[in-house]
Amino acid sequence: MLALIKSDIDLKKNWFLKNDSWMTKNVRVFMEPGTIAVIVYRYGHWVHQQKSPFIKFPLMLPYLAAWFLVVICFGIYINVHMKVGKGFAIHNFSGIFLPKTTVGDNFIVFQNVTVGHLRGQAGRPPKIGNNVFLGAGAKVMGDITIGNNVVVGANSLVINNVPDGCSVVGVPARIVSRDTEWMEEKLAGKGDHW
Repeated sequence: MLALIKSDIDLKKNWFLKNDSWMTKNVRVFMEPGTIAVIVYRYGHWVHQQKSPFIKFPLMLPYLAAWFLVVICFGIYINVHMKVGKGFAIHNFSGIFLPKTTVGDNFIVFQNVTVGHLRGQAGRPPKIGNNVFLGAGAKVMGDITIGNNVVVGANSLVINNVPDGCSVVGVPARIVSRDTEWMEEKLAGKGDHW
């Protein structure tokens, strides 16, 4: 759990706070609602994996209290059963819904993002690969797969599979680039796209 939280904080620092002061990178980052929500999710996911009820039950109480505050105060719902690899960052907050699904490494979410089922559709929610960026207001809906190194533009509605290395925008989302490498470049420190 602690290694995953460290990877989440490192992603947020390197992605959003790279040029900020020491105080912002090492103190304020822990006071941001998105960071708090991710830490609460990581703790809750770890607690749910505990086998012994004597360990699980007492640890569940602080998680439930923190989860309630994150949902009510920050407007961020993250299903505790969602599986996310290392590097999970929420930038800004409010109106975020992330269900029980599987997500790879380096997952970046902006405000008002929803991932889930289409109304009346059975099946699982979307499966999301590595190095995926969901812009503000993006909706990723249905039993689909989002590949690796994918950028979903702001206010886009994704209802179809997205192959690796693509950028998609629009309602419904369509592919506008099939050679998206800036996510990997940014993660490797080769480019500064903000």
